[in-house]
Amino acid sequence: MLCKHFPKCGGCQIQNLSYNEQIEYKIKKFVDIFKREPDEVIKSSKTIYYRNRMDYAVGPNYEVGLKEYGKWYSYVNIEECFLQSQESNTVRNKFREFIINKNLKPWDTKNYTGFVRYIVIREGKFTNERMVNIITYKTDNFEYYKNIFLEFYNEIKNYVSSFYWSINDTISDVSYGNINYLLSGEKYIKEKALGNLYYISPNSFYQPNSYTAEILLKYVKEFTNPDENDIIYDLYSGSGFYAIEIGKHSNYVYAVDNNKENFEMFNLNKEINNIRSVRFLLSNVEDLEKINADKIIVDPPRPGLHKKVIRKILESNAKKIIYVSCYPETQKRDIDILINKGNYKLENIIFIDQFPHTYHMETIALLSK
Repeated sequence: MLCKHFPKCGGCQIQNLSYNEQIEYKIKKFVDIFKREPDEVIKSSKTIYYRNRMDYAVGPNYEVGLKEYGKWYSYVNIEECFLQSQESNTVRNKFREFIINKNLKPWDTKNYTGFVRYIVIREGKFTNERMVNIITYKTDNFEYYKNIFLEFYNEIKNYVSSFYWSINDTISDVSYGNINYLLSGEKYIKEKALGNLYYISPNSFYQPNSYTAEILLKYVKEFTNPDENDIIYDLYSGSGFYAIEIGKHSNYVYAVDNNKENFEMFNLNKEINNIRSVRFLLSNVEDLEKINADKIIVDPPRPGLHKKVIRKILESNAKKIIYVSCYPETQKRDIDILINKGNYKLENIIFIDQFPHTYHMETIALLSK
């Protein structure tokens, strides 16, 4: 498979390599960073149409697609993308035609003018549910644009379970809104992993590859090896992806995240999976007074662990740390500190190819006292 938009489009970077060559490339990168081979290498079961979320930007000339790699100001007008689904391609292309026909002005990231900014498509790969969210700048003509967008919904309703219009009233070029309007369909979609159901809202986090997400969850559970009396903290928990599963086996699980939508989804996830033993702490992880834990799961954003968080982890004297990362460079930096200052040993580290055709990789490290 070689997409006609490659290599200009920023969605994929190594699509020109065979899948086995991509894996070899990433293992070499892994070894360069960690100075050791991974204990296990797990490929993605799907290499096309594996992503459950795509954020398509709207460019000044009515491009609807992705940014050119390394260029925030350059847009690639995507006709066919192999990352999400054929239905996603249909919805995106219909959206382009629609905004051209309705003369809806694209947002201009240089001059801060215009209206339409992104179309975000989220899918439950194992539930066949789909959320479409149009992101715009603010407007005084709410009812007018609501009716316009409902016209678009009527064109795509056979593909959509949940249809939103979100407003990003800042000049920041981000693909989410601070005001969300459900225009039609269900308030949330759901996804499955290891028999659990997880609710997804417009701005809540879910692992972007549903097929490897199950593998991530399986290994985090295995590495944590939860006992019913363990006190377990899941830091940067999102909507409780790991905590919900761990809560089946331990009576004292704490999920920590600062996002209110993740908190809302967590409560729904807890209820639908009948989990009673998990509490959500709505807080920045670095603002926790202390972490009193036997075992700690961390899955931080790309910059890695804040210095305050590392200090609190070291003070907790936890027996195990399970560190999940999509950015091994900062993970290695943090692991070195935990080993040098906390008397931890790196027991196991595995590489999961969560992002075929890209530079990115997912790694799970187990550190023990």
